[in-house]
Amino acid sequence: GGGTTTADTGFNWDRLAQQAASGLRLGLLLALAAVGLSLIYGTTGISNFAHGELVTLGGLLAFVFANLLGLNIWLAGIIVIVLCAAFGYTQDLAIWKPLRKKRLSLTQLMIVTIGMSLALQYVFQFFIGASTVRIVMANPKPVQIGPVSLSQDSLIAMGIAVVVLVAVGLFLVKTRVGRATRAVSDNPALAAASGINVDGVIRLIWTASAALAGLAGILLGLVLNGINWMTGMQLLLLLFSAVTLGGLGTAFGALFGALIIGMTVELTNIWLPGDFKYATALLLLILLLLVRPQGLFGRKERVG
Repeated sequence: GGGTTTADTGFNWDRLAQQAASGLRLGLLLALAAVGLSLIYGTTGISNFAHGELVTLGGLLAFVFANLLGLNIWLAGIIVIVLCAAFGYTQDLAIWKPLRKKRLSLTQLMIVTIGMSLALQYVFQFFIGASTVRIVMANPKPVQIGPVSLSQDSLIAMGIAVVVLVAVGLFLVKTRVGRATRAVSDNPALAAASGINVDGVIRLIWTASAALAGLAGILLGLVLNGINWMTGMQLLLLLFSAVTLGGLGTAFGALFGALIIGMTVELTNIWLPGDFKYATALLLLILLLLVRPQGLFGRKERVG
């Protein structure tokens, strides 16, 4: 959005409207990646620290196809989403399924994701460089809606995010595969005993999650007018905050958690300058978990 800078502080109603619109935009784009991260945790129990790099991968591939190769941005976006989905499919086929069969602990699997995160970051830096790159070189066109100023790219990105998130929700609730996914997330052993192909569902989740993260990377690169090798790592803490706030393993919880985090981050910027706004979002997470440890939509679990 236009009309504000992170250095400005002070309340007025126009700025409140501007920051609320920016918060909604950030929340929707975070939700695209957070839903996939939550589904991975729900079906496998893995805290995937490499999920942020899937967001980076989407943005950087969009830069390669749209900027370097000169493809139409819509065609480039479709190609990137397919490639990210294929990367997620390959990940589970080559890494996660063999490790599951070896019955590695969740702590060991988490360490593997941290190693993969670092490896991907250096691969991005080696091939793309350390500088911020732009997917589309044209300057964004501002659109004024009352006191709110957002770029045309922002409005399109928000519309795409809403459509995709609604489609994911309908898939989980209305389709047979979606119900199987929720069953595996609730109780994998019982789902397997009921005849559900648990490995097939997990493979689908890795594929869809990578595709959603890639889409989030494309849209974030367009909205932020640039992306670099560290973008995913910088967003990872916000993604985990959204997933934890909404309730671990719940896709709808991740959606609402992301919206809350996005709104908190941007609205806090009215009073606090710079990156203090991120600290406020994490403080909100801590306070909520003190009152409701399972998150907003999580279920209570017996310990001990």
